[in-house]
Amino acid sequence: MRGTIVCLTIVLAALLACKSKSTGTVTVDGAPFTIKTCRSGEANIPKFDGVDFLDESGRRVRFLLQSTGQIRTFFFAPNATQGELVGENCGTLSVTRQNSTINNVTNVKGSVSANCTGAGHVIVATATFEGCH
Repeated sequence: MRGTIVCLTIVLAALLACKSKSTGTVTVDGAPFTIKTCRSGEANIPKFDGVDFLDESGRRVRFLLQSTGQIRTFFFAPNATQGELVGENCGTLSVTRQNSTINNVTNVKGSVSANCTGAGHVIVATATFEGCH
């Protein structure tokens, strides 16, 4: 019985450790964008250096870090495979690879601060994230 409890505790701790965490605020067109989860750009095809934030309705906001250190910001409507470029060089993004890997995707953590306008959208973000895979 005691071994079962220890085993269940370890499994629960591992599952909680795999959950992504995001704090801060993101707005899309002036309305709150409540982050349900975040995803590393490494999970995307093609891969990119950055992060996707997803909300409950399936909308996605992408912050892509370019090799120049500048960011590109995209908005994806629910179920969209192609995003709209909302802004370029309109903020800062830091992304650090963490030590954990899930499904061959290394978790990332970091922060974003952006105020981007374009393609008929305005995205404003000040957020931190970790455990995004």
